[in-house]
Amino acid sequence: MDVFPLLRDLAAVMLAAVAMGFLFYRLKQPVIIGYLIGGLIVGPYGFRFISDLHTIELFAELGVMLLMFALGVEFSMGELRPVWRLAVFGGATQILLTVGLAALVSHGFGLSLGAGILLGCMIALSSTIIVLKVLMERGEIDSAHGRALLGLLIVQDLSVVAIMVIMPNLADPARILGWPMLVALLKAAGFLALVVVLGTRLFPAVMRKVAATRNKELFLLSAMLLCFGTAAASYLMGLSLALGAFIAGIVVSESDHSHQILADVRPLRDLFATLFFVSVGMLINPTFLVAHLPAVLGLVAAILVGKALLGAVTARIFGYSGRTALAIGLGLAQIGEFSFVLAKMGKQQGIIDETLFALTLTGALVTIVLTPLLMQSATPLYLSIARLPWLRARKPRGTRAPLVTGELDGWADHVVICGFGRVGSNLGEVLIRHRFPLLVIDSDQNVIADLRRRGIACMYGDSSNPDVLRHANLPLARVMVVTLPDPVSCQLAVANAKQLNPKLEVVARAHRSSDVSALYDLGADQVVQPEFEASLEVIRTTLSKIGYTSREIQRYAHLVRTGRYRQFQDDFDPQLAVALNEALGSADLVWLDVGEESDFVDRSLRELDLRNLIGVGVLALRRDGEVTPNPDASLPLRAGDSVLVLGTRSQLNQLESLHLSDRKE
Repeated sequence: MDVFPLLRDLAAVMLAAVAMGFLFYRLKQPVIIGYLIGGLIVGPYGFRFISDLHTIELFAELGVMLLMFALGVEFSMGELRPVWRLAVFGGATQILLTVGLAALVSHGFGLSLGAGILLGCMIALSSTIIVLKVLMERGEIDSAHGRALLGLLIVQDLSVVAIMVIMPNLADPARILGWPMLVALLKAAGFLALVVVLGTRLFPAVMRKVAATRNKELFLLSAMLLCFGTAAASYLMGLSLALGAFIAGIVVSESDHSHQILADVRPLRDLFATLFFVSVGMLINPTFLVAHLPAVLGLVAAILVGKALLGAVTARIFGYSGRTALAIGLGLAQIGEFSFVLAKMGKQQGIIDETLFALTLTGALVTIVLTPLLMQSATPLYLSIARLPWLRARKPRGTRAPLVTGELDGWADHVVICGFGRVGSNLGEVLIRHRFPLLVIDSDQNVIADLRRRGIACMYGDSSNPDVLRHANLPLARVMVVTLPDPVSCQLAVANAKQLNPKLEVVARAHRSSDVSALYDLGADQVVQPEFEASLEVIRTTLSKIGYTSREIQRYAHLVRTGRYRQFQDDFDPQLAVALNEALGSADLVWLDVGEESDFVDRSLRELDLRNLIGVGVLALRRDGEVTPNPDASLPLRAGDSVLVLGTRSQLNQLESLHLSDRKE
């Protein structure tokens, strides 16, 4: 057998994937689009560099199995728990409505019921990879809409399993609602139960034996054996290869070795999944796009508008605020990577024809390209909609008077926390422990319900909305802390709060380095950037290890913060900052204890005249646990007092000779 044609084809595929993936990465677009276009270039509708398309498709099948296997390994019920109502019931509703509407509309265009159902399934699935990438880049993964999107995407990905089970019956209308469909579902459920039982009993013991050898090759081979072996067993039972791989992943996810298996499998998954997306790109026909441009644009418009509205309305029904619901809807408004899997399987099984297949792929490509722009437009679009006269006359859902379940003493001198996520909740717990009055504003109904059960003052609403902030009594608040996980919402909350009370102290969390200056410009009194603060902690620890004093390190940290973290940015010029040693000088701050035998007992600071005598300055006096800054010079010192003095090391050494013992701060 001559292997050169195969090697040439694989080299062409990988070259196209690398070149176009790199290009789209530099353009800040999803690399999946680059893989698809790379396949178009080398495929039969491009320059025809591929001589054996069937062999490439076989490698692509491995990519599908590894994708499903990794999905099963990564599946976690814990990720669904915070938003399980919206994810399970809302996700199922969104999928079923999308499938129903697509089947109904497609029937009007002459498509069969099976083709309409499959088209609806493909449209219902959104892109997990693209949406999560945009959320992470924008720092919104922990936002209310970020958590909701994550739950919905997990449910959508899991629905692929059910769709694959019923797909073989979609080609025959008589089998769609009949006994064969029920048999297929029962067969899949029985196979799942059998594999899970055997896998949970046998697989962990085998993997422990293999892991004990500390041989990485054997470990990886064992995981691949389970993946491909279960896929083969699934195929022999009349089910799909991908379904078997997913079930194998579910079994692995329950073992103690799941994280290591996923780490080992991920490179293989990424490699073969890339081949899959390139192989799909080979099937895109540019001539079809030109000839059917109105149909493509109509499908894209239907996907964008229909899925956005359906997702937003579903989220609104489950209690999410208007802005969050709109962000959820826009995040779902595209066709996902698993839709390519379904499209290819549907074409192979004769459920959809070449025209519908090409139309779906082209529409998916366009919607994925538009996804980052759509998700960025959520807040501006919401604000534009909110300004409409007929909406402004209505009282927003989140602006009702807050339900006060704690004591705020007339809503005065309190702390307002906007966003009760990880950062906000940590601050809130400290304030609650010290019995300081606070008001929490959050758009997550689950968070609000929990706070009300605990008797903590809270209000449901969008903190970036000025109508919501008016109910927080900001003119009498002591400080407002903005920890919203959405950068745009943070900026709006700061700006609106300053308009309501220009003198209000506002502390804001910045998600990206570019947000720091923007928040200061909007009126924030203090901006905290978690990554920069982590850098400062690493710097503090390192400087302390190489001999810098705590005071020197504190001065440097203060310099960084007052400089708005510019020392960490590319445009910072070190020549414009004072050198560290020069800024610190030779002075140091030291607490000095007045001993029983000290000559300074019963003598006042005026009598001692330490500045003229030695050159040190006394900044504070600590007596009986209380610190008095700038103490009265006529006040006599007692045994047991401590004074905070500023001076050079030689000056402080002279104090020791005057019977004062020193103790560094």
